[in-house]
Order: sequence, then structure tokens, then C-alpha cells
Amino acid sequence: MSLMQEAMTKNDWERREKGLPPLKVKVIPRPEPAKPDIENEIKFKDIPADDFVELEYAKRNTLKNREGLRFIGYDVSMILNSVAKRKPGRPKESEREEVLTESKTLVGWMQEGEFLTLVRNFRKKINPQVINW
Repeated sequence: MSLMQEAMTKNDWERREKGLPPLKVKVIPRPEPAKPDIENEIKFKDIPADDFVELEYAKRNTLKNREGLRFIGYDVSMILNSVAKRKPGRPKESEREEVLTESKTLVGWMQEGEFLTLVRNFRKKINPQVINW
């Protein structure tokens, strides 16, 4: 007795009798699931590498879309430094020596893959104790 997986169509049987390979099975493409409504989504490419200072906290948070599909991610808060923009023109001598920096706090939700990329690239600057796995 044969299993249903071993069963073949009449066309495949005739091709096998002739010594030809069976026809390729058509794969039904799955549509990408709809993303949940996210207010502050952060992507790794949006974080400037030179400006990253530290990760304040990261807490695991799963979000559901309308169909109930779960998206795993993290609520994160990080501190970034940015060089203050100055006025156009030749800088004064006092401005040349001073490098003005402002610290900004970036708060939002990161998808798990993006967060793991962040941790991998900035592992020297990130304290692992602030991450709530």
C-alpha cells in the first residue's frame, strides 16, 4: 500500500515511463504578513554609527497585527551624541577649538533582527545587564 506522498499524477507516471524527470511542483507564494501599528519604529540603518553612546534599556515586547500574528521586538532607549550645527561662514577662533555636542535620547520599538544587529555591532559600548531578554 502506497502513501499519499508517494502517489503521482498520470502525467508524472507517463514521463517516468519514458525516462523523463517529473514536472516541478508549483509553489504557492505566501503573502508577507501585515505589520502591526507601530508609532516609533527604529531601524538599525537609522542610527548613526559614530553618534551612538550607550543603550539605556531594552525590554522585550511582542506586538500583534490585526490577524493576531506576533512580531517579536524590543522597546529600547539609547543615547546619541550629535555635533551641533553652526552658522555658515568662516568659524571664529573660539569656535574652532570648541566641539559642541548635544546628547539626544532615542526611544522606540525595534524588531528583533534589527535589535540583534545593533547589539552585535555595538557590543563594546552596550552593557548586557540593561537588556531584559
